[in-house]
Amino acid sequence: MVFSRSQFKPVLILFYVTVAASIWKYVAISPAIPIATDSCNNNTATLFWFGMFPLVGAFLLFGVIPMGIVRYVFREHLTDYGLRFGIPLRTVRSFLMAAPIVIVIAFLTGHNPAFFDVYPLNETIRPQNTRIGYSLFAIHGTIYLGYYFGWEFLFRGFLQHGLSEQCGIPTAILVQTLASTMLHYGHPGSEVFGSIIAGLVWGILAFRTRSILSGFAQHALLGIVLDWTLIFTR
Repeated sequence: MVFSRSQFKPVLILFYVTVAASIWKYVAISPAIPIATDSCNNNTATLFWFGMFPLVGAFLLFGVIPMGIVRYVFREHLTDYGLRFGIPLRTVRSFLMAAPIVIVIAFLTGHNPAFFDVYPLNETIRPQNTRIGYSLFAIHGTIYLGYYFGWEFLFRGFLQHGLSEQCGIPTAILVQTLASTMLHYGHPGSEVFGSIIAGLVWGILAFRTRSILSGFAQHALLGIVLDWTLIFTR
């Protein structure tokens, strides 16, 4: 046999993460999107929703489907994969301590020209393509929460928690860091190397707090502030 029954779960987890990450990277994030060139274009709202495909794709591929695998294939509880508040004091304190640092990093990154053609992931609302108001950005930010939830559940929940029992916590943290870092390939070097640090920090945090919530909140704050800076301060 290629693998024993005891290896079923880690093999399925690694296989699914490989497939889901590849589909998202080369299908969901690269649709043929017509770009609005006029801020007064009546099609701006339509293009905006079409551009949400990468975010919704991540929510489904990284969040919904892995949750289904945990519940209906592994027959396990989602709380065992970090979907709980965990240790409340550590969860809240870690977020409050990291939030100012995350905001500063996002603001500085938003003024780095290397990121102008990378973010927002919804390329139809990049400043060089069109202009949006605060109400549309609020919708964008809300949908972004689903995107970051999917991202954190796939790597720090499904992958890390799923491998830790057989591989050990340090190895599981390193494996999910490797996988999440590779999805940043093709982006500016500072983001790629930063994703290594983020993967390690949020992985350790998921173990220390027994939850993915603090890492999710930090990651979402980073992305939303970055996009706000790119759209409204350029």
